[in-house]
Amino acid sequence: MVIKKFIAPTMTEALAKVKSELGEQAVILKTRMNRKGGASGDCKSVEVTAAVERELKARFDIPEQTPAETTKSGPIAQSEPETESSRMLPSEKLDSLVQEISEFKKTLDENSRQARAQSFFGSFSANMLEAGRKLIDKNLTEDLAFAIISRLAQSENALNLDKAEIQARIHQTLCSMIPAGEPIELKSSGPTVVMFVGTTGSGKSSAIARVATHHKVGQGEKVAIITTDNFRADSSQQIKSFCRILGCPCGIVYTPEELSMAIKSQPEGLILIDTPGINPLDAKEIGELHTLIRSAKLHEIQLVVSASMPAADVTKMIAAFQEFSIDKILITKLDETTAPGGVISAVISSGKRLSYTSCSREIPGQFGVAIPESLADAMTTNDSTEIAKPKWEMEAVGIWQ
Repeated sequence: MVIKKFIAPTMTEALAKVKSELGEQAVILKTRMNRKGGASGDCKSVEVTAAVERELKARFDIPEQTPAETTKSGPIAQSEPETESSRMLPSEKLDSLVQEISEFKKTLDENSRQARAQSFFGSFSANMLEAGRKLIDKNLTEDLAFAIISRLAQSENALNLDKAEIQARIHQTLCSMIPAGEPIELKSSGPTVVMFVGTTGSGKSSAIARVATHHKVGQGEKVAIITTDNFRADSSQQIKSFCRILGCPCGIVYTPEELSMAIKSQPEGLILIDTPGINPLDAKEIGELHTLIRSAKLHEIQLVVSASMPAADVTKMIAAFQEFSIDKILITKLDETTAPGGVISAVISSGKRLSYTSCSREIPGQFGVAIPESLADAMTTNDSTEIAKPKWEMEAVGIWQ
């Protein structure tokens, strides 16, 4: 095996040198970027270490002696002193070299494992590595971050992309992966019934208030709100106050039978149903929610999640609510985090549709149909406050806790 180090201004030139001197069979062992002024400086040169296998027979064949090289007493004596290596037979030299190669490969494997422990991205450019780490810092899962960076590395002239170009391509990739939001579409006849489920504190009640305002004030449609959340002392009072301000019917029910009757009392328009916060690990609470769902003839079930929730927790919620056939995901509290990658990862991996996104505690506040470009902005910038710009403007009608 021949191992050689190559230094060139760019990775392309370095790889060209490897190919020219070692041939097509060369294996890249290590790459390193030499920089001028520390880790953040511009790339000064690229250092590539490569290796190639050579036929061992060619190295240890003893050349045939010509008559000019022999005397009556035998071959001409060598001028160099005899060493231990020169006294070894070719077969012994071969065994020794095989052992050295085995030890060298073991060292390479160990170094490779250490490199993977430091960065699972592999041999990408420093700018790509930095971009991948930033995605993970924003709660994007490692698998998804790796997939995005790997796709980027396969693009044209990838190793020479600067930070701005890398961010632009990551933004474009995320936009293609995040589904566009789908608003609630009212049926042409009869009521359209939509239930909102989620954990305690996910923002279900405020989300319902925003959806109601959007359809009644923004679309001029008939809206009614029904709440089954009787665990919190102030929950029903909040619903009553908001419905009074908005001028829409309000129903507070305690049993599945009352829920069914309340739905039947509204012959048309949009009916929004609020539910108690559910612990996805509590089988009893899941069963109670299932009973409510069976009593209502629903057209949609929307899972409400906070933007700061980790991907693993969102995935568990989707799995726990799987028997309910979650139709869409509504993302809340985008103004309270700069790392919404967990929710975005869960949405992409689950294949679920999005409906709306919301920012701020004001009603309606910044609320609107989920926009992939805006969510991608939140992953490539440090500002999440402009993610869900409303499609219409009005004064806030109240504060929803």
